[in-house]
Amino acid sequence: MTELTLCIESPELKSRLRAAALLMQASVHELSLSDLLKKRSLPAHWLLVDHGLEDLGELIEHFKAQGRKPETQIIRFIEKPWQEYVYHDIPIFASIVQPANPLAAVQVLEKLIHTKPFRFGKRKLTADSSGPYNDEFVRSPPMRYAVSQLQRLKQLPIDTVLLGPTGAGKDTAARWLHAQSGVQGEFVHVNCAALPEQLFEAELFGVMAGAFTGAQKDRPGKLELANNGTLYLDEMDSLPLSCQAKLLNALQYRGAIRLGGHAFYNSTFRVIASTKVNLEHLVEQNKFREDLHFRLSVSQVRIPALAERLEDIVPLYQHFLNEVAAQFKLEVPNLELDDVDELLSRPWPGNVRELHAVAQRHVMGLGEPCLAPCSEAQTGLKQRLLAFEKAVLMQTLRAHKGCARQASQSLGIPLHSLYYRMKRFDLLEKTGNHFEVQTTQFS
Repeated sequence: MTELTLCIESPELKSRLRAAALLMQASVHELSLSDLLKKRSLPAHWLLVDHGLEDLGELIEHFKAQGRKPETQIIRFIEKPWQEYVYHDIPIFASIVQPANPLAAVQVLEKLIHTKPFRFGKRKLTADSSGPYNDEFVRSPPMRYAVSQLQRLKQLPIDTVLLGPTGAGKDTAARWLHAQSGVQGEFVHVNCAALPEQLFEAELFGVMAGAFTGAQKDRPGKLELANNGTLYLDEMDSLPLSCQAKLLNALQYRGAIRLGGHAFYNSTFRVIASTKVNLEHLVEQNKFREDLHFRLSVSQVRIPALAERLEDIVPLYQHFLNEVAAQFKLEVPNLELDDVDELLSRPWPGNVRELHAVAQRHVMGLGEPCLAPCSEAQTGLKQRLLAFEKAVLMQTLRAHKGCARQASQSLGIPLHSLYYRMKRFDLLEKTGNHFEVQTTQFS
C-alpha cells in the first residue's frame, strides 16, 4: 500500500490530499512541522509539505542531520508556477502547484506512486563496498593514500579529524566512515560555521522546557541524537574559543547537561571533525584550544585537493556526467579531447564540488568545460602539453607553499630547470616566492 506523510498547513490543501488518498486507498500519516522536526526516525516514504522557504530550510537541515537526502523524498506544494517566483536552489524532489480539487490531487499522487523514491540514507553500505572510493575514481597516489587511511579507520571507534580544502570531499568521507562503521545510531551533522554562539549549548546539549523564553518543550541536543552513532563536527576551525571549552568537557565525558536542567546524561558516539585549516596552526595562533586539538586528533586524514588528483579528474567527471544525465533523464554528452584538455588544465579552486557543478552545466547544455569564461581553446598537441605542464607546476608550487627548492625535489628536476619553467609560464610573481628562487637557484 502507498504511504504518504502530510505536513500541510493549508486546511483546503490538506482536505484535497486526504480525499485524493482516500480515493486511491493510500495510507496517510499527518504531522505538524514542529513534531516532524523532533522525530529521530523520519518517514521512509513521500513527505508532502506546503511551508515557506525558512521553515523548509529547517526541515531540509533536519533531514541532512539524520543522514537522509531531502532531494529524494520531499514534495513541496506552491501557490503559483515557478515562472512567477524568484528562483531558489532548494534541494527537494519537486515543487508542484497546488491541485485545484481532489481529482487533480489524485493525478498528482498517481504520478508519485509510479515515481519511486530513491533508496534513503538509512541503508548501510556492505562491508566490502567502496562506494565513492571505487578504484575507477581513485587512481592518484595522494587519494589512494587517503583512502587507505580511511579503510583502516572505518571500523575503529576512534575520533578522527578530516583535513582538506573546501569541496574536496570531507563530508563524503565522514558519511562513508559512518556507513562502514556498522553502528546502529544516526549520523548527526553539526555545521559549526553556521551555529550561533548564543545557541551553541541549546543545539549541542539540548534544552529543558522553560529554560528560556520560547522553550515550551524538552528538546534533545545533537549529542543525544548521536547516541550509538556518529557526531560530525563540520568546519570545526570556525568554532569560537568559548564554545570549544564547553565542547571539550562534553567530549571528555561523553555526555552533558541540558540547558536549564540538572541531570547529566551519557551518550556514546564517535566524533568526526572536518577542518580546512590545520588545527596545529590554529593552536599556534591561539585560535584553537590545544587540549581540544589533542582530544580530537586521535587520527587525522588529509583529503587532497582536486588539483593534486590529476589522474582522477576525467573518470570522476565522466561519472558525474552519467549521474546527472540519469537524474534529469537527459542524454549523456560526449567528452571531447578539448574538454579533457580543459579539465586537466583548470586549477579547480572549488575542488570536487566545482567539478560536479561543471558536469551539471554540461549535461543541461548550459556550458562545456572548454567554454569556461577564463579558458582559451587549445588545439595543437604542443599547446595541450604546455597547459598540462603549467597545471602540474602550479599544483606542486601550491603544495609546497611556493618553495622552489622543495618543488624541484618533488618533481625530480634541477632547481635551475624549475626556475626556467616558472619564468616561461609567468609564475614567478604568482608564487610569492620570487626572492627565494633567485637566491637558491645556483645553490
